[in-house]
Amino acid sequence: MQLKNRREAVTATVLVAVSVLATLARTDGALCDKSDKAALLAVKSALGNPLALSGWNSTVACCSWEGISCNATTGRVTDLTVFALNISAPVPAAIANLTALQSVNLAYNQLYGSIPAFLGPRALPDLTFLRLDGNRLSGAIPPTATVFNLLLVGNRLTGPIPAAFAGAAFGDVELSDNQLTGDASALFGAEKPLNALSLSRNRFRFDLGRVELPEAMDILEIDHNMVYGSIPAAAAERKWLAFDVSYNQLCGPIPQGRYTHRFGAKHFAGNKCLCGRPLPPCAY
Repeated sequence: MQLKNRREAVTATVLVAVSVLATLARTDGALCDKSDKAALLAVKSALGNPLALSGWNSTVACCSWEGISCNATTGRVTDLTVFALNISAPVPAAIANLTALQSVNLAYNQLYGSIPAFLGPRALPDLTFLRLDGNRLSGAIPPTATVFNLLLVGNRLTGPIPAAFAGAAFGDVELSDNQLTGDASALFGAEKPLNALSLSRNRFRFDLGRVELPEAMDILEIDHNMVYGSIPAAAAERKWLAFDVSYNQLCGPIPQGRYTHRFGAKHFAGNKCLCGRPLPPCAY
């Protein structure tokens, strides 16, 4: 009798376990939006079906694919990462069909062509993070790319900052190592949430002395441009994590503050007539 009860108990346990696994399997399948899965397979195809994405296949739920994250409730794809796979292709148009995306990271490949206009909140309303650095993208930055964190370092982008960027709320803008031109002062503003701005090694030209530093800003890298004027006095009061204004056309005394003193002369060198610590004293 005891043995029979034990067998029944084990059988019941096994049935419960099978039921749970079946439920999980159904849930895993359900938590992979069919249209998003089709879009991801189209993305993979447009990227040349790289070996590193062989796990992206129709037999596996897309939310478990490498580089993919989903909303646990809806199964919609929220994060797309194809990082450093040496892929040479344009940015896949099928990404536009992943309308619940919050983050896109395609950095350090060999993507070429222009940045598509759909990579922004107009077409992808939840998108807040766009990372395309370390590719071969060319042409102008589309005015629709007003995502909170915009990282486009190390491409071949040309032209000015889009006028639409003046009214956008950015937290991090990284545009260094391109061939961008014109006035980037519209990115500044005391009330803006911008905390990091990297414009190094472009051809920007604007009066730094006339900008208002955003209250949250603690990273400012604008070296190797054609920026003129003076360093704003408010720079002395900031707790800078990174600060570099070297090789521009700046003049006047360097604002003296605890955190500006953390950076050596190389962060101020190569300007027209900057003076004061850590450079030689001002003559007047």
